[in-house]
Amino acid sequence: MPNNTVVGRAKSISELANLIKTAPLEAVLYHAKGGHFLPWLESIGEIEAVRNLRGMIINDKTVRVALLRALR
Repeated sequence: MPNNTVVGRAKSISELANLIKTAPLEAVLYHAKGGHFLPWLESIGEIEAVRNLRGMIINDKTVRVALLRALR
């Protein structure tokens, strides 16, 4: 969360997808708008997901759906 409260940690794409579905919207937006997903995805070799996410316009209402589609 923006206040440094941890609401979850992902070790895989499937864990990340589950957290995107269940974490507070504020946390998802914080990480999406901050570009925090890209370095992590690169570090685990998920280059296709990085390509899908790079340049994505983050919309407060559709962020979860957009992120989940990019991770497929």
